[in-house]
Amino acid sequence: MSTSRQRILRPVLLGAAALSVVIAPTAVWGQVSPAPAEIQAEPCVNGVIPWNPYVVNCNLQPRPPRVRGSAPDAGAIIACRDRPGCLAWYINGPP
Repeated sequence: MSTSRQRILRPVLLGAAALSVVIAPTAVWGQVSPAPAEIQAEPCVNGVIPWNPYVVNCNLQPRPPRVRGSAPDAGAIIACRDRPGCLAWYINGPP
């Protein structure tokens, strides 16, 4: 009787020990509250948003003043890539 109990108890205890090794660090580190994220009001974004040529991109050169019918800037060309009508709306649409 004791050998069958040991056969069952050994894997159960081994599994519990392995589970505690995995869960314990998560439980300890999970209690630390992260610092609140700082919201930055930048006049530009770090990347290109598809279908939105009006967003100013921090990675590109500064935008010239936009005049209706003038050549589009690099941010508009990248944002409107593979989207028919997007660039035409940006060039001919309201400023």
